[in-house]
Amino acid sequence: MDNRHTTFGLTRKNAGMWISAGLMLLTVVCRITYFAAGGAEGRAPWANGSIASPENGWWFFFSVVLPVIAGLLFILRLIVFGRDRLYKTGLPVFLGAAFFVTRIVWLYRYPEYIKSGWLLTLHIVLYFAAFLIWDLTANGARIKTKLPAFLVFALPFLFHLCVLDIPRWAKGVKFFDEMPEISVLLMMASLAAAAISLERISSEKFRPRRGDRPDGRLVRSLDPLNGVAIYIMPNRNGAATYFHDSVECTRLEEYIRAKRDEGMPGFGMLHMIAAAYVRVISKHPACNRFISGQRIYSRDGEIELAMTVKKEMKADAPETIIKVYFDPTDTPADVYRKYTEQIAEVKQTPLDSSFDKLAGLINIVPGVLKKFLVWVLKVVDYFGLLPRWLMKLSPFHGSVFVTALGSLGIPPVYHHLYDFGNIPAFIAFGARRTVTETGDDGQPVKRKYIDFTVVTDERICDGFYYASAFKSFRRFLNNPEKLDQPPEKVEEDVF
Repeated sequence: MDNRHTTFGLTRKNAGMWISAGLMLLTVVCRITYFAAGGAEGRAPWANGSIASPENGWWFFFSVVLPVIAGLLFILRLIVFGRDRLYKTGLPVFLGAAFFVTRIVWLYRYPEYIKSGWLLTLHIVLYFAAFLIWDLTANGARIKTKLPAFLVFALPFLFHLCVLDIPRWAKGVKFFDEMPEISVLLMMASLAAAAISLERISSEKFRPRRGDRPDGRLVRSLDPLNGVAIYIMPNRNGAATYFHDSVECTRLEEYIRAKRDEGMPGFGMLHMIAAAYVRVISKHPACNRFISGQRIYSRDGEIELAMTVKKEMKADAPETIIKVYFDPTDTPADVYRKYTEQIAEVKQTPLDSSFDKLAGLINIVPGVLKKFLVWVLKVVDYFGLLPRWLMKLSPFHGSVFVTALGSLGIPPVYHHLYDFGNIPAFIAFGARRTVTETGDDGQPVKRKYIDFTVVTDERICDGFYYASAFKSFRRFLNNPEKLDQPPEKVEEDVF
């Protein structure tokens, strides 16, 4: 099983997932009910023999709060992320293991349960081994069968039930006094039900694992030098590389006129720049990487281009930022269609695009709190916890930012990168310029050129790779007709 594209998961149509969630909910209910009604297990006794109230001591936290948090978090993550990101259940399972360790240490005070130190140590090792087996199964299917995960929860459940509990229950015990043990049995049964119900889920795209972000997967096979460089140069602008080039645009202008004649009014240099860069990413996927949280991620097949749009060509006209999503196989016609749809949507509405609404909401916050809010967003983004819907609204998250300065009649600028967000490249192109040169016959000839600049984050790939990508970019602009056919093969970034 290729765990890059096939992993274990639990879909919402799987009855086992709901059984597991239901058993875990009963676990939580049993534990809360027992302690709310004055149960004594896990509470620290005072010197005079009385039992501490549940508000006192760490025992209440480890006996009640910890297992309740673990259970509820497991249910939530199982239902929400079970299909595509089952590895997110690793945290509640770890918290559950910590609860079991705390409980077995508490039981060590009672010889009828735990008679020796080596048995206590064995229990602790087995609890964390159970977490490790679950994690290796759920996180990228590094254990390629679900059997170990099932056995590591089912066998202790059967041992507790048949060897420890049923003989004791046969002697007669109060149900209330057994609720903590029942909650433990239900927790093990819940995890066993989840393990036995695991499904192999495959897709053409990479299946996420721990460490991946909603907008990209962690590149795990890079040289150690890449990881060190990120800490030596922690900011994008400190690691920026500046590139300038020109393209003779006679063939480009002919191609643009032909597209307009084919029924694409407004087709222009912006669409060609975007189409060429999209094709570059299909051949050089490392250009679609980004750095966040001092780690390198790849967007794979999702290409996000951002640009600023004026609603009118006036100095005081309002601006907004649009983001357009492309596939590596998109042609100039696809680029034109997607850009046109997005720009039309913005220009036909007042200044209330999704980005404008978000910016307006943040702008309401007072200055000091606004600074704190931005800091919080940076921290959350650093750890990859920013919601995907918020990243889609953000103009600072994407593959590349493009600015068209030709309509303003000025040369391209070297635009800085943003240290907030994760955009690794900024492309600017300027107005056409005419140059008189010597032709092949020795006679003067006038040629038109268009200049463009690229500012990139040099940490995402090496200089040789960037050089190859820039050559491809220039080659596509010099031969625009090559972009009319989708690429025969879309290259995959390394894993």
